[in-house]
Amino acid sequence: MAGVKPKLGMPGVAAWVEAMHAKEPHGWRKTRLLAVKLAARDEWTSAQIADVCGIARGHVYVWLRIVRERGLEALLERGKPGPQEGVCRGVKAKVVGALKAKLEASEFSTAEQARRWLKKHHKVDRPYISVWRWLKKCGGVPRVPRPSHSGKKPGAEQEFKEALCEKPGAPGLEAGSRVKVWMMDEARFGLHTELRRVWTLRGQRPVVARQIKYEWDYLYGALSVIGGEAHFSHVPGVSLDWDQGCLRDLAAGDAQVVHVIIRDRAGFHLRAGDGRLPARVRIIGLPPYTPGLNPCEQLWDILKGDIAKRIYTTVTKLRAGMQATLRRFWEDPRSVLNLIGRDWLQVQLNASLKMQVSC
Repeated sequence: MAGVKPKLGMPGVAAWVEAMHAKEPHGWRKTRLLAVKLAARDEWTSAQIADVCGIARGHVYVWLRIVRERGLEALLERGKPGPQEGVCRGVKAKVVGALKAKLEASEFSTAEQARRWLKKHHKVDRPYISVWRWLKKCGGVPRVPRPSHSGKKPGAEQEFKEALCEKPGAPGLEAGSRVKVWMMDEARFGLHTELRRVWTLRGQRPVVARQIKYEWDYLYGALSVIGGEAHFSHVPGVSLDWDQGCLRDLAAGDAQVVHVIIRDRAGFHLRAGDGRLPARVRIIGLPPYTPGLNPCEQLWDILKGDIAKRIYTTVTKLRAGMQATLRRFWEDPRSVLNLIGRDWLQVQLNASLKMQVSC
């Protein structure tokens, strides 16, 4: 009966089972030891043990009988091979396929949601631990999703990638021109202390001093797609005038080439064809709400991680604190190229016959 408390009847083995269970890595052996350990306590019913272990209630009695008659060593032996990798026992292949489709669509926030979905739509009512194992066997893993704006046009990123090779041939850019192509973006940094995850000991909650101070600074960054160069400008704010100054500063670094800049279409960015653009600067606008196309976004994440948990009392000290990270990129082209790491950029630029890309 479900309310019966199974008895191991071997008090001398209880402590040994506890020790073995603590050392055993996750797997079927640990599940068996857990069931025997709970039964040895003489506090749990068979139904409770089965629910915690994610097994059928009959398994509890079978395993206890093995321990009584043949010992713990026999309990940890398997007479026949287990299921193949990725096989979910006790559930039909059609249900597994539907579960994988849900995982691919990222529709479950928790394993409990998956358990309720299985029960409601497929009449499969299993414990939480069983559903968790099925999710893992289907290749599932919990991840924090990257937000995407609700106004993003479906397919916009792919359309931009496929048409990029045609864009550098903008009006005013002659065939055969020497060109440098940059990915450009800007980010806001401030005296408000950044907090990030830290490594610590298990069971210990780290405490970090935090400054709350609303004073901001802005950093423009440009990464050369082919040559691996990096260019940075600190500015106190964002506006069309500051944007013009940053572009002029970038173009002055090499006055013999045309600088093609790929970036988003923020309201404080000068657009293609604007008369305020420096003479040798061309702009290619990214589709709206597609930050994933710009590797500068990763650069800002690295930079914020390096200055996290530190207190800067002034913007001058904040800028000084960024220098070590920024220097890695403007002194080492490999760091820039590793950060860009987007094959479609090189493929599309090499496919353009209208210009000669300069390193």
